[in-house]
Amino acid sequence: MNRLRSLVLCVSVLTFFSMAMFAAGKNQASVSKDGRTTYTTRVSGYLPGIPLNDASVQVIYNTISTYPLARYWCCSGWTISAQGSIIGTQFADGMPFTPSANFNVTKIVVGVGYVTGTNGVTVSLNSDNNGLPGNPIASFDLSNLPAFGSCCVLEIQNGSVPITKGTQYWIVVTTGPKTSDTWDAWNQNDTNETNQTFAFQQNGVWSLTSGILGSFGVFGTP
Repeated sequence: MNRLRSLVLCVSVLTFFSMAMFAAGKNQASVSKDGRTTYTTRVSGYLPGIPLNDASVQVIYNTISTYPLARYWCCSGWTISAQGSIIGTQFADGMPFTPSANFNVTKIVVGVGYVTGTNGVTVSLNSDNNGLPGNPIASFDLSNLPAFGSCCVLEIQNGSVPITKGTQYWIVVTTGPKTSDTWDAWNQNDTNETNQTFAFQQNGVWSLTSGILGSFGVFGTP
Protein backbone atom coordinates (compact mmCIF):
# COMPACT_ATOMS: atom_id res chain seq x y z
CA MET A 1 0.00 0.00 0.00
CA ASN A 2 1.39 3.38 -0.98
CA ARG A 3 2.45 5.36 2.07
CA LEU A 4 0.60 8.39 0.70
CA ARG A 5 -2.70 6.70 1.52
CA SER A 6 -2.97 8.81 4.67
CA LEU A 7 -3.58 11.85 2.50
CA VAL A 8 -5.12 10.39 -0.65
CA LEU A 9 -7.23 7.33 0.15
CA CYS A 10 -8.69 8.07 3.57
CA VAL A 11 -12.16 9.17 2.44
CA SER A 12 -12.69 6.26 0.04
CA VAL A 13 -11.55 3.67 2.59
CA LEU A 14 -13.80 5.06 5.27
CA THR A 15 -16.76 5.08 2.91
CA PHE A 16 -16.21 1.35 2.51
CA PHE A 17 -16.28 0.90 6.29
CA SER A 18 -19.27 3.16 6.89
CA MET A 19 -21.80 0.31 6.94
CA ALA A 20 -20.05 -1.14 9.99
CA MET A 21 -19.74 2.09 11.95
CA PHE A 22 -21.73 3.68 14.69
CA ALA A 23 -21.71 7.42 14.04
CA ALA A 24 -20.90 9.37 17.19
CA GLY A 25 -21.33 12.74 15.48
CA LYS A 26 -18.29 14.48 16.97
CA ASN A 27 -15.51 15.89 14.78
CA GLN A 28 -16.76 13.61 11.97
CA ALA A 29 -15.52 10.64 13.98
CA SER A 30 -17.21 7.27 14.28
CA VAL A 31 -16.56 4.03 16.10
CA SER A 32 -17.00 0.45 15.02
CA LYS A 33 -19.98 -1.44 16.40
CA ASP A 34 -17.88 -2.90 19.19
CA GLY A 35 -16.44 0.53 19.95
CA ARG A 36 -12.85 -0.61 19.72
CA THR A 37 -11.87 1.22 16.53
CA THR A 38 -12.27 4.92 15.76
CA TYR A 39 -12.54 6.27 12.22
CA THR A 40 -12.83 9.73 10.73
CA THR A 41 -13.60 11.16 7.31
CA ARG A 42 -12.08 14.51 8.24
CA VAL A 43 -8.57 14.66 6.85
CA SER A 44 -6.85 17.73 8.27
CA GLY A 45 -3.74 17.35 6.14
CA TYR A 46 -0.08 17.35 7.02
CA LEU A 47 1.20 18.81 10.28
CA PRO A 48 4.91 18.71 11.10
CA GLY A 49 5.75 16.18 13.78
CA ILE A 50 8.68 15.60 16.05
CA PRO A 51 11.72 14.32 14.11
CA LEU A 52 12.94 10.86 15.04
CA ASN A 53 16.49 11.19 13.69
CA ASP A 54 18.21 11.65 17.05
CA ALA A 55 21.79 10.41 16.91
CA SER A 56 22.03 10.38 20.70
CA VAL A 57 19.68 7.39 21.08
CA GLN A 58 19.16 3.96 19.55
CA VAL A 59 15.89 2.49 18.30
CA ILE A 60 14.63 -0.12 20.73
CA TYR A 61 11.31 -0.63 18.93
CA ASN A 62 9.54 1.53 16.39
CA THR A 63 6.42 1.29 14.19
CA ILE A 64 6.47 4.95 13.07
CA SER A 65 7.35 5.50 9.43
CA THR A 66 10.22 7.80 8.52
CA TYR A 67 8.18 9.11 5.59
CA PRO A 68 7.17 12.64 6.68
CA LEU A 69 3.73 12.72 5.00
CA ALA A 70 2.53 9.40 6.36
CA ARG A 71 4.25 8.54 9.59
CA TYR A 72 1.08 6.74 10.61
CA TRP A 73 -2.38 6.06 9.24
CA CYS A 74 -4.30 9.30 9.70
CA CYS A 75 -7.86 8.05 9.68
CA SER A 76 -8.27 4.92 11.81
CA GLY A 77 -6.99 4.05 15.24
CA TRP A 78 -7.73 2.17 18.42
CA THR A 79 -10.32 3.85 20.63
CA ILE A 80 -9.00 5.32 23.88
CA SER A 81 -11.96 6.40 26.02
CA ALA A 82 -13.29 6.83 29.53
CA GLN A 83 -16.61 5.62 30.86
CA GLY A 84 -17.68 9.26 31.20
CA SER A 85 -17.07 9.93 27.50
CA ILE A 86 -19.79 9.87 24.87
CA ILE A 87 -18.54 6.36 23.99
CA GLY A 88 -19.78 5.30 27.44
CA THR A 89 -17.14 2.57 27.85
CA GLN A 90 -13.54 2.59 29.03
CA PHE A 91 -11.17 1.41 26.30
CA ALA A 92 -7.36 1.30 26.41
CA ASP A 93 -4.64 -0.53 24.49
CA GLY A 94 -1.15 -1.84 25.12
CA MET A 95 1.50 -2.54 22.48
CA PRO A 96 4.26 -5.05 23.34
CA PHE A 97 7.97 -4.88 22.65
CA THR A 98 11.00 -6.89 23.74
CA PRO A 99 14.45 -5.24 23.80
CA SER A 100 17.34 -7.06 22.18
CA ALA A 101 19.77 -5.69 24.79
CA ASN A 102 19.75 -3.92 28.13
CA PHE A 103 18.74 -0.29 27.63
CA ASN A 104 17.81 2.87 29.44
CA VAL A 105 14.61 4.11 27.81
CA THR A 106 15.09 7.83 27.27
CA LYS A 107 12.36 8.61 24.75
CA ILE A 108 8.84 7.29 24.12
CA VAL A 109 6.93 8.57 21.10
CA VAL A 110 3.27 7.91 20.27
CA GLY A 111 0.79 9.05 17.65
CA VAL A 112 -2.55 9.73 19.36
CA GLY A 113 -5.36 12.02 18.15
CA TYR A 114 -8.10 13.88 20.01
CA VAL A 115 -11.81 13.46 19.27
CA THR A 116 -13.84 15.06 22.06
CA GLY A 117 -14.03 15.61 25.83
CA THR A 118 -10.92 16.67 27.74
CA ASN A 119 -7.99 16.87 25.37
CA GLY A 120 -5.47 14.54 26.92
CA VAL A 121 -4.28 10.99 27.47
CA THR A 122 -2.02 8.97 29.76
CA VAL A 123 0.92 7.01 28.32
CA SER A 124 2.90 4.51 30.36
CA LEU A 125 5.72 2.01 30.10
CA ASN A 126 4.48 -1.16 31.81
CA SER A 127 5.97 -4.41 32.97
CA ASP A 128 4.57 -7.72 31.74
CA ASN A 129 2.08 -9.77 33.73
CA ASN A 130 1.71 -13.26 32.25
CA GLY A 131 1.59 -11.94 28.69
CA LEU A 132 -0.55 -8.87 29.46
CA PRO A 133 0.34 -5.35 30.63
CA GLY A 134 1.34 -5.28 34.27
CA ASN A 135 2.10 -2.36 36.56
CA PRO A 136 3.36 0.95 35.15
CA ILE A 137 7.10 1.47 35.45
CA ALA A 138 6.79 5.08 34.33
CA SER A 139 3.82 7.12 33.14
CA PHE A 140 3.09 10.63 31.90
CA ASP A 141 0.09 12.71 30.91
CA LEU A 142 -0.18 14.34 27.50
CA SER A 143 -2.44 17.27 26.62
CA ASN A 144 -3.22 19.41 23.57
CA LEU A 145 -3.27 16.40 21.25
CA PRO A 146 -3.79 17.08 17.53
CA ALA A 147 -7.25 16.47 16.08
CA PHE A 148 -7.76 12.87 15.07
CA GLY A 149 -7.58 12.72 11.27
CA SER A 150 -4.53 14.92 11.00
CA CYS A 151 -1.09 13.61 10.17
CA CYS A 152 1.49 13.35 11.62
CA VAL A 153 2.08 15.02 14.97
CA LEU A 154 3.98 12.83 17.44
CA GLU A 155 3.86 13.18 21.21
CA ILE A 156 7.08 12.63 23.08
CA GLN A 157 8.30 12.05 26.61
CA ASN A 158 11.91 12.01 27.77
CA GLY A 159 13.28 10.22 30.81
CA SER A 160 15.54 7.37 31.89
CA VAL A 161 14.07 3.96 32.70
CA PRO A 162 16.18 0.77 32.66
CA ILE A 163 14.79 -2.26 30.81
CA THR A 164 16.21 -5.78 30.47
CA LYS A 165 17.18 -7.76 27.38
CA GLY A 166 14.68 -10.43 26.35
CA THR A 167 11.93 -9.20 28.69
CA GLN A 168 8.58 -8.17 27.27
CA TYR A 169 7.32 -4.67 28.08
CA TRP A 170 4.27 -2.68 27.05
CA ILE A 171 3.49 0.85 25.93
CA VAL A 172 -0.02 1.58 27.21
CA VAL A 173 -2.31 4.45 26.22
CA THR A 174 -5.32 5.06 28.42
CA THR A 175 -7.47 7.72 30.05
CA GLY A 176 -7.11 8.73 33.68
CA PRO A 177 -8.66 10.83 36.45
CA LYS A 178 -7.94 14.06 34.56
CA THR A 179 -9.49 12.69 31.36
CA SER A 180 -12.67 11.09 32.68
CA ASP A 181 -14.77 12.33 29.73
CA THR A 182 -12.17 11.82 26.99
CA TRP A 183 -12.46 10.10 23.64
CA ASP A 184 -9.13 9.82 21.79
CA ALA A 185 -7.75 7.38 19.23
CA TRP A 186 -4.33 5.74 18.97
CA ASN A 187 -3.43 5.96 15.28
CA GLN A 188 -2.61 2.67 13.60
CA ASN A 189 0.86 2.42 12.18
CA ASP A 190 1.63 2.77 8.47
CA THR A 191 4.85 0.72 8.51
CA ASN A 192 3.78 -2.87 9.20
CA GLU A 193 0.12 -3.30 8.34
CA THR A 194 -0.16 -6.98 9.23
CA ASN A 195 -2.19 -8.30 12.15
CA GLN A 196 -0.09 -8.70 15.27
CA THR A 197 -0.88 -9.54 18.86
CA PHE A 198 -1.43 -6.74 21.35
CA ALA A 199 -3.46 -6.09 24.50
CA PHE A 200 -6.91 -4.56 24.68
CA GLN A 201 -8.61 -3.28 27.83
CA GLN A 202 -12.35 -2.81 28.31
CA ASN A 203 -13.69 -1.48 31.61
CA GLY A 204 -10.46 -2.34 33.39
CA VAL A 205 -10.02 -5.91 32.10
CA TRP A 206 -7.08 -6.78 29.83
CA SER A 207 -7.24 -9.42 27.11
CA LEU A 208 -5.17 -10.28 24.05
CA THR A 209 -6.35 -9.37 20.58
CA SER A 210 -4.81 -8.89 17.15
CA GLY A 211 -4.71 -6.13 14.56
CA ILE A 212 -2.47 -3.41 13.19
CA LEU A 213 -0.29 -2.08 15.98
CA GLY A 214 -0.61 1.50 17.16
CA SER A 215 2.04 4.01 16.12
CA PHE A 216 4.78 4.23 18.73
CA GLY A 217 8.49 4.26 19.19
CA VAL A 218 10.78 3.42 22.10
CA PHE A 219 14.33 4.83 22.07
CA GLY A 220 17.22 4.73 24.48
CA THR A 221 20.87 4.16 25.29
CA PRO A 222 22.67 0.90 26.13
